[in-house]
Amino acid sequence: MLKNKIIAVEAQMKEKLKEARATFTHSGDKGTSVEDSFREFLRKYLPRRLEVGHGEIVDSNERRSKQTDVVIVSEDHPFTFTPDLPGLFFIEGVCAAAEVKTNLTSTEMLEKVLDNSCQFKKLEMNSNKEWRLFSSTPSDLDRFYKYPSWFLVAFESRLNLPSIKSGIVEFVKHNTVETNRLADAVFVLGSGWIINFGDGKGSYKFWTPQDESVEGWVWKNSNSVLFDLLGWLSAVMPRMLRFEPILPRYILKKKV
Repeated sequence: MLKNKIIAVEAQMKEKLKEARATFTHSGDKGTSVEDSFREFLRKYLPRRLEVGHGEIVDSNERRSKQTDVVIVSEDHPFTFTPDLPGLFFIEGVCAAAEVKTNLTSTEMLEKVLDNSCQFKKLEMNSNKEWRLFSSTPSDLDRFYKYPSWFLVAFESRLNLPSIKSGIVEFVKHNTVETNRLADAVFVLGSGWIINFGDGKGSYKFWTPQDESVEGWVWKNSNSVLFDLLGWLSAVMPRMLRFEPILPRYILKKKV
């Protein structure tokens, strides 16, 4: 029943894109409209302990992300943002981040998106493990608890799913970047998804008919992309009990 409801919501979001195109001539206004609708979707269906905003993310080493369309934070994140305006976020409170595209039009656009994801993945959580409790597989702990997940949502795409996967593989090859240090997934509404399953030992797995867990990038057609996205997020977003506040690490940073 929930899956059918989310499928209906996905159809409504596609209609939102049509409405934005009929209303606005400027591409930036169209993009803002669909970004707002996607953030509102997440606020409605993610657990109540989480909040969703947009803006820039920093770490305690003064590294900074690009402007980020979707930032999902835990209840530990301080109030440095509002739902409607861009905010400043601290990586220790971020559970996941994303970019939203009305239309993924070219490999050049995909490369730019992957560049943005790499910049986000350079941000590192900096806190003592003894001040946190985790519930995770060793694979996910190594992958997502230091570098939170990052994904792309495209309302439409001129690139098919195999082409997107090939573009990601080529990007990794030509930029000598670790596959776990860029986008973790791509979701194309009305089409399907491409997900990096890492070493195949995480909490979110893709099984073959022979009951073997697949490693690396996999693409799959789907008529329930947003439902699949929610399932993926529920598995890969860090869940921890934190015993230290986030802000002191930034406010009381030692001068060199």
